[in-house]
Amino acid sequence: MHDKGSLGKQDNEGVSSEPVSDGMEDVVNISIDDGMRVIEERPDWGEFHGSETDEFGGYRMPTPEESESFKKRIERMAEIFEGADFQWFLDGAMNISLYRGEQIRAHKDIDMSVFEEDLSRLDEFLSKRGFGIFANAADRRTMRRLTGTELVSSCEPDLSICKIGQDGRIESDRTEPFNFVDLHVNERDSEGNVSVPGGIGISLPKEYFIPIRKPFENGKEIFLSHPAVVAYHKLCQGRPHDFTDLKRLRKYLDEKDLGMLREIFKKEAEVTDKAVDIILVRIWDSLSKSKALFLSRDPKVVSEILWEDPDINGMSHDERVTGYADSISSYVSEHPKISYDDFRRQSVLILGNHDRFDMIMRRLNELEGDGVSE
Repeated sequence: MHDKGSLGKQDNEGVSSEPVSDGMEDVVNISIDDGMRVIEERPDWGEFHGSETDEFGGYRMPTPEESESFKKRIERMAEIFEGADFQWFLDGAMNISLYRGEQIRAHKDIDMSVFEEDLSRLDEFLSKRGFGIFANAADRRTMRRLTGTELVSSCEPDLSICKIGQDGRIESDRTEPFNFVDLHVNERDSEGNVSVPGGIGISLPKEYFIPIRKPFENGKEIFLSHPAVVAYHKLCQGRPHDFTDLKRLRKYLDEKDLGMLREIFKKEAEVTDKAVDIILVRIWDSLSKSKALFLSRDPKVVSEILWEDPDINGMSHDERVTGYADSISSYVSEHPKISYDDFRRQSVLILGNHDRFDMIMRRLNELEGDGVSE
């Protein structure tokens, strides 16, 4: 469940849905086992703002209104999940602000995670409190509520928790502090360690998934992720503001944490290389046997052969993979005497996986050198 492909990673992957228009008047009803569900327009909650950095990598300080909103949202989250009989974690940069006891920047969205085996219990728990779990479409313009049964058997990679009304439809009322949350799903391997995204057989040690309790004055508490888990995801995403977040996070990481992260990413690089090679050998074999390509050297023929590969086709939602397919198709058609080594070299260059892992290692080196820098 919730796996991503090995050729490339991205933050938000999509789910297929029936086409709908921009307007709520064209909502499409979908019949499923327990009744009716609808595809709804995704409200604008104003997320994805507040993490902008200046030319020096610094954040603007949150306004008093943003600080008050942050406080209310976290306290409301603690109230809603009080008494939960499953483990849950706050994800993302909000953890850093709560470790420090002060906001590092404005936080417009909340991220949380649960374990895969607790999804049905989470759905039941939330339903009693006026919330539902929704799958986001690939373009993030629409959402569809999932049933508990669907969640257990689902491969939906992009989930959100939304406030719902009595009719089960999304309520986008901004007066509710906890009206929208991005939901991530942790999967355990056979030894109880937590698998990294991609289904590549690498796991983060289970000891990093013991929750850190953050109590509040009202007697409620919230569960924070371990700083090394936050760092792992920030390193994966690699956006400019993620590295600024990492600098704020550094003082909560010890040498053991950094060593674990370095080892995990080394393994990821090795496994990714092997997985990519398997796919490239298979594609090259198909290209080499194609009489149509031999006669035409048409990039469209190359592209058609590429998309027939099950792994490539399974990542059709990934912009990096679609970009790769376009680029390598042109390259192959323009170089009639291309060898496999040429094909592999150009493929690796286009995909940029080595560049990604090199950047991660450079950032880890910088973090190690920073000591307990703010």
